[in-house]
Amino acid sequence: MYHLFVYTNTNLHNSPEMIEVLEIPDVRQRVAPITIERYHRMIDLGVFDDWNVELLNGVLVEKMSKSGLHVFLVDLLLELTREFCSGADIWVRKEDPITIGDSEPEPDISVVEGARIQYRRTKPTTAVFVIEVSITTVGVDRAKATAYASAGIPEYWLIRPEDDLTEVYRVPIDGEYTEMTEVPSEATLESSSLPGFSFNLADALAE
Repeated sequence: MYHLFVYTNTNLHNSPEMIEVLEIPDVRQRVAPITIERYHRMIDLGVFDDWNVELLNGVLVEKMSKSGLHVFLVDLLLELTREFCSGADIWVRKEDPITIGDSEPEPDISVVEGARIQYRRTKPTTAVFVIEVSITTVGVDRAKATAYASAGIPEYWLIRPEDDLTEVYRVPIDGEYTEMTEVPSEATLESSSLPGFSFNLADALAE
């Protein structure tokens, strides 16, 4: 799972007391959101040098450690996607930020238009295609769909290997995906935003 935090001037930590106080409705209503500008200033100041977080809807979310299965699938997808996109004027990225309104998610895989050098001083604000591999973070990764849809990202794969399926989100309209299909692991996923790119989860996990 992911943990929600509010930034204060004290040490940043995930104490039981913090989690308990966030369960109080009156407190949750008064949690101070973090703007993207303030988030970037905090990055520049080194606030997150030893703290792995991303910004979702103005809230800092701590990213959990990666399991062996997560690392395996993300590395495999990165290799396959980069091989497929080789020679095209697009950049395949791994766990790098996309700035979307008051969010800056870091999808496991993102495919953005243009060459890498175009982003040497800025961050992408949209993508052609994003993938999340979700082992214990399904709820948060589903919540990211709103950010991805609001950025006009035409296709989002939420791969759930432990559940033997992938949630495929397509056709973003007014900040929401209007199509969501659950594809079982034995079926081959066919990308609509990268025509010709496919992936079979069952084959990837076969011994």
